[in-house]
Amino acid sequence: MERLKKYLDDIRTFLPGTNPKKVDEILKEIESHVLERAEREHGEINDTAVAMSIKEYGSPEEVAARYYEGGPIIAPHLKNYLFMYTGILFAIHLGLHLIAFVFGENGAIFDFRGTDLLSLLSQLPVTFIFDFGLVSLILYFVTQAKATAKLPHFTYFIREEKTPSMGKRIGVLIGSLVGAGITFLAFTYGPFYFGGGELTEIAIIALDSFKFALFLAFGLLVIDSVSSLINIFNYSRFSKIVSNTLGLVFLFLAVSPDYKPDIASYLSLNPASIDHPLLVAILFLMAIVVIVDLVFETIKFWVSRIVRTD
Repeated sequence: MERLKKYLDDIRTFLPGTNPKKVDEILKEIESHVLERAEREHGEINDTAVAMSIKEYGSPEEVAARYYEGGPIIAPHLKNYLFMYTGILFAIHLGLHLIAFVFGENGAIFDFRGTDLLSLLSQLPVTFIFDFGLVSLILYFVTQAKATAKLPHFTYFIREEKTPSMGKRIGVLIGSLVGAGITFLAFTYGPFYFGGGELTEIAIIALDSFKFALFLAFGLLVIDSVSSLINIFNYSRFSKIVSNTLGLVFLFLAVSPDYKPDIASYLSLNPASIDHPLLVAILFLMAIVVIVDLVFETIKFWVSRIVRTD
């Protein structure tokens, strides 16, 4: 009865997941009803009869909706999406803020009150609450409209994924540490110019931009090393989300007008280089990489929590 098993698993996805024992009881009740209907209306229990009974019984969303209690503000099966879509929107929202900073603007959607570390950190919960409220409002209207459309669960992100072995986790940590060491040496003692004669203006800007990028890569690799170390003892996708979020905060600080001149001075960069389009392009590309990774890790984390996978 593979069809019935998949049907029950789909219904489980749309049922409230706070009480697993109650959910199991509901699923046993539904299974019993489907089998009884198959035998009563089709004479026997076989794959064809069960498939017809399932079709008559209703879609997983509709069946789950019969077990709602007290007319919820957000339907239980939609609550499965609440934090996942909030997390995705939060990651994109932070990314838009960072990209705005890269291009010299103060934030996206609404301005930051300041660009120092405390102001940036205080903006994180404000951004999350805004995104949480927006997603909640959308799901509320979907519930009130009694919509049963199946929103994407992104299960293909984790379909073939397995928990990394201890050896692989140690390898990732070593790779991050080696990368951090190499980038530190590179921006401290390099980069080097191998051309003949004096440096041209564009060569100076290119070297300065590369040096700034090495410094940023060093910071991101240090953060990733800490995350990898934590994952050796307790593997969790959440640590990667935290790592990427801290990486965005680090990039925020690096491009913030409060800290960018100090970083440029520490790296002995030419003042004309720090706002050059070449450096802006490098910062933009690095920001996109971190943003995309954060979005993917957020999706993987919540999908693994709300979708039952074998």
